[in-house]
Amino acid sequence: MTDPDLAIIPCPQCGVKNRIRNCDPDKIPVCARCRTKLMDESEHEAFRKFQDNLTQFKDFPDIGLRSNPPK
Repeated sequence: MTDPDLAIIPCPQCGVKNRIRNCDPDKIPVCARCRTKLMDESEHEAFRKFQDNLTQFKDFPDIGLRSNPPK
């Protein structure tokens, strides 16, 4: 099962795949190996909004629409 609070972001400089969990919204994540910023300001803002939406809607109940595909 995939952890919704986990993002894997490859470093643009060295290529290392960084696991980012519960990213601080005020700080841009950096590579664990070379300390390069993993995203620019606009990407960071989009990532933060995406994480906020996941957090906000993760506990919504499933009303059965996804579990029974139309015939």
